[in-house]
Amino acid sequence: MEMCAEGGKKTLRETLPIGMDDFEKIRKKGYYYVDKTLMIKDFIEMKDEVALVARPRRFGKSLNMTMIREFFDITKDSKGIFDGLAIMDTEYADQINSCPVIYLTFKNCKARSAGELLELMKHELYKEYKRYGKLIQEHFETDSYAVKDFPAMVEMLRTPGTESVYLIPALQYLTESVMGYYQIAPILLIDEYDQPIMSSYEHDYHDELGDFFSTFYGSSMTGNPALGQAMLTGVQRVAKESIFSQFNNPQVYTVMDKEYAPYFGLNEGETKELLKYYGLELNEDVRSMYDGYRIGGIDI
Repeated sequence: MEMCAEGGKKTLRETLPIGMDDFEKIRKKGYYYVDKTLMIKDFIEMKDEVALVARPRRFGKSLNMTMIREFFDITKDSKGIFDGLAIMDTEYADQINSCPVIYLTFKNCKARSAGELLELMKHELYKEYKRYGKLIQEHFETDSYAVKDFPAMVEMLRTPGTESVYLIPALQYLTESVMGYYQIAPILLIDEYDQPIMSSYEHDYHDELGDFFSTFYGSSMTGNPALGQAMLTGVQRVAKESIFSQFNNPQVYTVMDKEYAPYFGLNEGETKELLKYYGLELNEDVRSMYDGYRIGGIDI
């Protein structure tokens, strides 16, 4: 907690979560949080099979994705960390912890070679396979092809040097296995989906992995009955990629669109409230440093 002067006396203030993007940690440790939970309401109501939200860096993409994860994740009890937030005053409050969630973040998938990049992506996939593997072991003997292949996929993800072709079905197998266990189609969240693609361009091995990116993302989100909804975030829609032709008509939300516009970055009212809380004000000095964005018609 920080100490701030107020009316001639010192009062305790919530600490700003600078550099933190884990919703559960921010809420449990009592950091200052700007309520963006109505994004969950929009996510439910818009019913996009695959949605991509493109925003600049440092606009809260990862924080919002972990927020959605914590709200829906059927393996958790998240009521405490959502207490007092706007989503709990809506008709969707009862959907908390009602659905399996597959969450991947590729924000650290930066590498100088294709082999190194694949190992980083495998590591992220392995964490989700490991998390769900403990739950669905009892189903390994069922007739489900995907569930039978689950242990083999786990071993592949643990083995160094796997060729990219064997990694392509990993997401689809995981959605099918989770669906088989819960009988509920999971939500798929991929944070910074474009980081591996941009890394491949930066280090000149995109020709080696271009087809892999297309089929890896497309196979899990095209005609997959085991997938509920999917949301991807990234800095941009990678225009040169053909992965979007593999999706089932993804809905892309850029800085030009009003949908999801209020949930990334801070609007003027939120900024004034935050500054006032710490004994400051939104003056021209602050505006000159941080202002200048307009997203979906909203000054951010």
